[in-house]
Amino acid sequence: MMSRFLFAVALLFAAPAAVQAQAPVKGAVQGQVADEQGRPVADAEVTVRYQSNPGGVSISRSARTDRQGRYRIDLRQLPGVWTAHAKATLTIDGSRMTVDLVPDNSAPFAGNVGAVRNFRLRFVEQTPDDAYGVGGMLVVQSAVGDYTPLDEVTVTLHPAGGGTPVEKRLRSTGEGWVVTGLRPVSYRVTANHRGRPMLVSAALTPQRDYDWQASVVGRFERTGPGIYQLRIEVRSR
Repeated sequence: MMSRFLFAVALLFAAPAAVQAQAPVKGAVQGQVADEQGRPVADAEVTVRYQSNPGGVSISRSARTDRQGRYRIDLRQLPGVWTAHAKATLTIDGSRMTVDLVPDNSAPFAGNVGAVRNFRLRFVEQTPDDAYGVGGMLVVQSAVGDYTPLDEVTVTLHPAGGGTPVEKRLRSTGEGWVVTGLRPVSYRVTANHRGRPMLVSAALTPQRDYDWQASVVGRFERTGPGIYQLRIEVRSR
């Protein structure tokens, strides 16, 4: 399953050197982790999981990247097939957030042959293979008594700190009507139905009533392991 960008990464970055190619080494998996600009990321956690285990016992090994964003995990003592995964912890808008990292190659590999698996910090929308994508999720609901078809609603997210707005049509998922793969900064959100502006509010809760405006400013909150959501409601004017 499943996630801002003037953001401060709560990882130590090495000097902004480009990620360099590596050759596979027998009996090990190795690689490098980079941010969106291609700079090495330190202290990211890379985990390999054993796939050749008929007994069903979970076996994994982990390592953290060094200041050059590099890691290496020895697999010589347990021949078989492995997969590699990685995550990093960021500090964004003053909040700590753990996000999955995107691999350059997600294919399983034989430990005795060795492999190179590089990872990148990248915010991507959900796919059939990943129901949540990587990054923040905007969840949109209709207000009580409003029947606007949400599949016809488009939202625009304006980064509160400046930057290029994101405009997306809502999509239906198990979480409801959403936009995924967002850089989880604070946003000012507007909505329209077939080009007609709608009113928006932070989601109704037992502690918070509606405050209908032309836009609403909000930030992402952790709602589960690796899941960060910004929830709003909309209604026609």
